[in-house]
Amino acid sequence: MKIFYNCAHCGAAIDVIEVDQVDEVKFGFDCLTAEERQDIIKVNVKENTMHVHSLCDKCIEALGFHEKKSDQQINFLH
Repeated sequence: MKIFYNCAHCGAAIDVIEVDQVDEVKFGFDCLTAEERQDIIKVNVKENTMHVHSLCDKCIEALGFHEKKSDQQINFLH
């Protein structure tokens, strides 16, 4: 399966990887709620592809998520 990662903020292509099997733990998908999965991950069974909406490094920085805040933890899928 080909997995396409795109930035949810600017739309830029982040990466494309190809795997034989999707390991939910390895990719961090196991930490998502059902609603987050529906919003972030789109699977096309016919084309054997998955599209994952994440944030690119530039948008993480531009949005201020790169700054570590001591009172809150932010986890990203990339």
